[in-house]
Amino acid sequence: MHFLYPIGLLALAGLIVPLIIHLWNVKQGKTVKIGSIALLGESSRASSKSFKINDWFLLLLRCLLLALLALLLAQPYLKKIVPGNSNKGWILVDKRAIQQVFKTHQKTIDSLLKKGYEIHDFNVGFKPLTLKDTVLNETQQVNTLSYTALLSAANHFVPAGATVYLFVDRRLNRFGNELPTVTYKLKYIPLNQTDTTSSWIASYAGKKYEAKSNPSNTTYQALNSADEVPINIAIHEASGIADGKYLIAALKTIGSFTKRKIIINAAAEKATIGFWLSDDPVSSVFKSSIAAGGSLFQYEKGKVITIPSAINLYGRRIKLSKRVVSNNQSEKIWTDDFGDAILTNEKANDLNIFHFYSRFNPQWSELVWDGVFVKALIPMVIQDKTASDFGFQDHPNDQRRLSVRQNNVFQFNKAELSTKSTQNERLGTLFWIAALLIFVTERILSFRKKPNYVKS
Repeated sequence: MHFLYPIGLLALAGLIVPLIIHLWNVKQGKTVKIGSIALLGESSRASSKSFKINDWFLLLLRCLLLALLALLLAQPYLKKIVPGNSNKGWILVDKRAIQQVFKTHQKTIDSLLKKGYEIHDFNVGFKPLTLKDTVLNETQQVNTLSYTALLSAANHFVPAGATVYLFVDRRLNRFGNELPTVTYKLKYIPLNQTDTTSSWIASYAGKKYEAKSNPSNTTYQALNSADEVPINIAIHEASGIADGKYLIAALKTIGSFTKRKIIINAAAEKATIGFWLSDDPVSSVFKSSIAAGGSLFQYEKGKVITIPSAINLYGRRIKLSKRVVSNNQSEKIWTDDFGDAILTNEKANDLNIFHFYSRFNPQWSELVWDGVFVKALIPMVIQDKTASDFGFQDHPNDQRRLSVRQNNVFQFNKAELSTKSTQNERLGTLFWIAALLIFVTERILSFRKKPNYVKS
């Protein structure tokens, strides 16, 4: 037996009340005067108290009644094991591909249908399908949700512990970054597909790429490298600070990766972004060296705290040893484990200003040693207001597919739960009935009890 509110059991302390009443029950004798000795006068009155329990059964009923009331406050319930339906399961298939599925896996599907399996559309709502749905509906809306999202949503539709056969293709762009946790047994049956290729033009930060994709890989070729404008970067580093070398190494990596020409501290040209690596306030001369609409990355000065924490970037936790206390209400870009700002962003005086509440020094954090440092700088160095992230992996024409050798890995990452589930059964009604019966019994015994008189 379990309790929804165990704190209600504190009411069991009330059991001491009927015990005290029974122990302190005073037996008061009745004086009877007799005429023949009336002239002798009244004798001195005497009373007695008995601490002896005379009615154990009545005491037990009263204690039991209080105990039941205390248990009712705690709301008792039982956990019952409910076996799942092991004979029936689901067949999930995209309605638009149902013709192909029946053509290539007809024997498997017929066998499953004879066992009581149901066919459902692998789409929002998971509507039931029949053999008549093998006729392709050209007006059906294309499913744009990822397989990960649909499999997670199926947890609310598929009976817990049931077996599900999923007939879908191997396209990687249909899967999310993480495999879902499911409450049913999933058997992934990939569809056979012919090798296809596709190409498209992708753009990022004013640079165009020709993408070519096939089932094994996707490649990108820059188209207008000769027409690209160099990226000018200004760096100011205070004396005694060696943080600039880590920044310069990251900028060279960005240039090598993106094939963009990066010029540091060009004398004649205004900078696209300026890095102020100093505790001193940013000088007006340095601000004027940044082009209008450009960016300024500056160290913030303030109270330094040394609480061990981590910077959270792109799903990674990077050790953070020291940071500056932030009172800035600007948009948080990077945060630590406590949700405090490490990097904020605001627009001011025609500049995009990044306030950094740490340092590139390894004594402050391990950011400069992590490969995510370069990835985190790219959106600031190569600005593109239309791109949500750097890369082109989510394009709908991407033809890459899951390898056959990865099929088992895909299945083992699914959480297959037991065919048994638990169900809570409340016991409140039974306890109320028992309490009522005990209360009635206790009242009947109390009224039938005859008073004891002491004659003298």
